[in-house]
Amino acid sequence: MRTRTRWRRSAGALVAILLTWDAHGAHPLLTEDAGVQGRGGWQLELNGERQRDPHADASLARATAQGNTLSYGLTDTLDLKADLPYVRHQGALDLALGGKWRFYERGELGLAVIGAVFLPTGKDERGLGAGHANAGAGAVASWVGERWEFHAFASYRTNRNTLEQRDSLSHLSAAAMFRVLQPLRLLLDTAWDTNPDPAAGALRQTVYGFIWAVTKDLDLDAGIRHGNTAAIERALLFGITVRW
Repeated sequence: MRTRTRWRRSAGALVAILLTWDAHGAHPLLTEDAGVQGRGGWQLELNGERQRDPHADASLARATAQGNTLSYGLTDTLDLKADLPYVRHQGALDLALGGKWRFYERGELGLAVIGAVFLPTGKDERGLGAGHANAGAGAVASWVGERWEFHAFASYRTNRNTLEQRDSLSHLSAAAMFRVLQPLRLLLDTAWDTNPDPAAGALRQTVYGFIWAVTKDLDLDAGIRHGNTAAIERALLFGITVRW
């Protein structure tokens, strides 16, 4: 029974990783934003994290995860996105395919909706995927001023699975960013997620970090994410974003 409990906890931790990758704004944010690429614009995000969680199974207590997200501006207000997260020495997780539509923009305020499907590409027998196709949707509100930015995000997704987890998952988060210098923004982000493990409490996480715009088409970022006992305890985040 103890081994089974540890396995379920580890699988839940991996799904929690997936939740942070499948719909997010500028890395290392957990909160989505209402920004889009614009017609014909491409963006590639390569990011990773080094996790430390003494409560997880031994194979995941110190894990390295990687995110690979490609976005394309189909129109001035509609982006398409493909996202494939990966856990080192474990394998790829489920592939997410989706889009974001910014349906309202006036002054500093922008509103958007997102949708995604999750394909069972991860090996569910190893806790790397749900074993079934799933879908999700969310709503985003962003206010972007000259120095300050504020973002709020809420989403829901199905979680049909073979892991004895909850069959639906919700996410709520909010973020604030402050431009210290023209290329440098500091950020604070906090998030609440349904725990996939039906026997455990909600996942609560907070991110502190920065984004440095080296050029208008190249960003570097880093941050630290802290979680409660149910979530991954601590992770070091780092990434690079390229646009063309």
